[in-house]
Amino acid sequence: MPPPLFNEAVNFEREAIFIAVPKTGTTSIRRQLSVRGSKLIENPHLTILQVRDGLYTYFLMQSLGCNQRFPTDSDEVPSDDEIRARAANTFGTFFKFASVRNPWARALSLYHRTEGVQVSNVMDFETFCEGLKFASDTCLHPTRAVNQLDWMVDEAGSLLVDYVLRLEDLESGLHDINSRTDGRLDLVQKHLNHNPTSTSTSYRTVYSDRARAIIEEVFRRDIEFFGYEF
Repeated sequence: MPPPLFNEAVNFEREAIFIAVPKTGTTSIRRQLSVRGSKLIENPHLTILQVRDGLYTYFLMQSLGCNQRFPTDSDEVPSDDEIRARAANTFGTFFKFASVRNPWARALSLYHRTEGVQVSNVMDFETFCEGLKFASDTCLHPTRAVNQLDWMVDEAGSLLVDYVLRLEDLESGLHDINSRTDGRLDLVQKHLNHNPTSTSTSYRTVYSDRARAIIEEVFRRDIEFFGYEF
């Protein structure tokens, strides 16, 4: 049985790492980057720090159980320092990108989601906004990342990705990524995982003044950093 792949987030052949923030139009990109096979971590929505730190575990697992001779052949069995160096080099040299979405439109999409934790049939939208605390509150595998930005920064708050895709300008962003990677990441826009019941494209008509203010406060860092407006 071949060893498992790391995760959908990392494509070793294309030398790319994609940070798929939930409900930011990531499904089509993930499908194009994903390699068939079992994954060490099946959850596709990992933060940049989870990917960075997980690469060491992935390369460590690959190195275990491979010694076939005595004395041990140093060319076949890497040291721990070499494993860590490989993980660091992979993370440092791969093209890293993420996706974001207008926080008000995204919150409405979270409310109407048909997978994960579904809430639109048990509470109204304003009540949902009042309870929203984290950027992945309705996911099956939530993190405690409050803002979308938290998925792509290091411990000091510095941005670790090379490019941030905006869902509102996805086609142009994908073209830009293709140019920056000399065609290595020739991704196309596809409308997958579309929820026909969602009204996120006309989100302004759904918001009360109170709900609008709540989302503005919870996701203030995203709004200010990415320059989003209601």
